[in-house]
Amino acid sequence: MGSVARKGAAKIHEEPLPVPDETPPDPDLTPEEAEEARLRAERRAARQARTKQLRSEAREAVERGNLTEAPPSKPGKQSRGRRRTPLSESGSPSQSQKLEEAVGQRMAVTLRQRLERAEDAYEQEDYRRAWRSLDGMAKEAPKVPEIRELAGLTLYRLGRWDLAARELEANRELTGRTDLHPVLADCYRAQRRWTDVELIWAELRASGESSAVLAEGRIVAAGALGDRGELTEAVRLLSADFQLPRRAKEHHLRQAYALADLCERAGEIPRARQLFGWLRDQDELYVDVVERLDALR
Repeated sequence: MGSVARKGAAKIHEEPLPVPDETPPDPDLTPEEAEEARLRAERRAARQARTKQLRSEAREAVERGNLTEAPPSKPGKQSRGRRRTPLSESGSPSQSQKLEEAVGQRMAVTLRQRLERAEDAYEQEDYRRAWRSLDGMAKEAPKVPEIRELAGLTLYRLGRWDLAARELEANRELTGRTDLHPVLADCYRAQRRWTDVELIWAELRASGESSAVLAEGRIVAAGALGDRGELTEAVRLLSADFQLPRRAKEHHLRQAYALADLCERAGEIPRARQLFGWLRDQDELYVDVVERLDALR
């Protein structure tokens, strides 16, 4: 349990399942041609589904600085950041409890059923329904990491940044994991808690996580710099060790898109045009790259 929660946690998504093509096959086509047409339709449906999902998420990532709920931070008022246990001291077996150990076997049955309902709802992207099942569970079993993880991710999807950060910090303390650090950093970015963004990014950078997770963390850290108007520094951070690959994976596309956006905002128009052009060549339906590229001509 818990693997469902981690799926796509840092907004790195698997290719959606294609929508079945209900159009009757052309009777004039050979079986080989009919099969090829079916595969083309499936690929087209998958691209359309992925584009719909990514459009809002990519814009959300690059426009976090336009949130109006939190006022801009003032010079000299930056906090020292949250005090947290070093990772080397986190995640010991004595800290993380199984559900049965935490609440007893009888209560564990009820909580496990609620957790399974929440995971099902999360998988279906019905985050409000997921939270209805999760609400209060962290108080009943505060040292069960699966509960804190799913609660944090659900609250993050609901835009409840402060509560989401609290749950994800608890999960960090219980497990010592860093794969959800991009999500945690994004919670702090939304609250304009810049020191905490920097601390979480530094911890992630030293963790040895996968390139996909590091790319997501880098996007958040660079975006936070951009939010503060430090566009040159943001471009430098997001450009570090980044090269356009021959075979792009999803995190390459996301990083290129965020970098292109920052370059445009920083006035580096030729580079922004190059990046948006590369993204268009990879997938012309990716987010709004065609419109962004046209606007730069």
